[in-house]
Amino acid sequence: MSGAPSLRGLRGHAYAAQTSHRQPARLLLSQAAAGTKVEIQSEEQAIIGAALLSEVKIDTPLGRAPRKLTLPDGSVFETDDHGGFDQLLGRQRGAALHDLEAFRPRLVTFVVFCIAAVWMLWRYGLDVIVAVAVVLTPPVLIEQIDKGSLQSLDFAMAEPSKLSSEEKEKAKRIYDNLLATLPAAEKKQHSFDLLFRDIPDMGPNAFALPGGTVVLTDAFVEMFPEQDVVAGVLGHEIGHVVEEHGLKRFYRSLGLYMLIAFLAGDPGPILEDIVLEGNLLLSLSYSRSQEMSADEFGLRLAAEAGFDPAGLAQFFSKVQELYGGREPAQWMSLHPSSSERVEAIEALIEAL
Repeated sequence: MSGAPSLRGLRGHAYAAQTSHRQPARLLLSQAAAGTKVEIQSEEQAIIGAALLSEVKIDTPLGRAPRKLTLPDGSVFETDDHGGFDQLLGRQRGAALHDLEAFRPRLVTFVVFCIAAVWMLWRYGLDVIVAVAVVLTPPVLIEQIDKGSLQSLDFAMAEPSKLSSEEKEKAKRIYDNLLATLPAAEKKQHSFDLLFRDIPDMGPNAFALPGGTVVLTDAFVEMFPEQDVVAGVLGHEIGHVVEEHGLKRFYRSLGLYMLIAFLAGDPGPILEDIVLEGNLLLSLSYSRSQEMSADEFGLRLAAEAGFDPAGLAQFFSKVQELYGGREPAQWMSLHPSSSERVEAIEALIEAL
């Protein structure tokens, strides 16, 4: 007795319109006057659904997931036979990407290529993007960055300065002498406002915001009355402003975050925390080279304005003495360690 004849078509399973019942089925194509016709048949050759191929929705292939198509009436056919599906219906949109996703030796090559491309973009492309962003940033936006940073600082940790008018005026005269040494073009490009804040948690410190605002803490003015020390530190902060280090750090951190978010999709809260912590560490590593550059700028500026550039080394030596080589976290977030700093500054002074 001969066996049952082999049925034509692509084998799989089907769901009739508006039902959740899964049943064995076949997918067949035939030519009609209006075009290619798609027909889903049960094993008993009963028609489950039919439509023109142009009206059928064919899902994009995704890994090893079943290939699926949906008819206008809602009936669905799916199959695990990817090769038969492509042979019957032709290669669909997304087939090339699906081939790359298949686990083959070239997938490893593709993954390695992607990792290398991301690393190259981070290592070299990010600097180019940052440089372009700095050039294209309008002054009004930089002013807003300074304003917002000051508002956050005043809200979170700073209090109004308790320095006397004489103490502020002394620091302001030194600052003005340094600014007078700058080229006119540099002075016009930034605001160079000098502000005073009482920030106990930050200790004797100074920092510059991207727009040119320089902040001195009360502790710094009280602990370092020597004008050469004040000139060295203020010259250093002016160097940060002139060389636009703050804006570059801001864009680099933001750019790196956007790069990781682009690769990972919309990061959830946990991933977002990890990214932000990583950004902080990378930003610190990046800023240390800027610190040395600002040191050199500040030393030259102080010397040209008539101050002893050794004042900057004196400042860091005092900080190292005060904290025993263990500067507080807030200090380390703004500056490299003092021991490294003093050695580098002394070498720069000898070069001068």
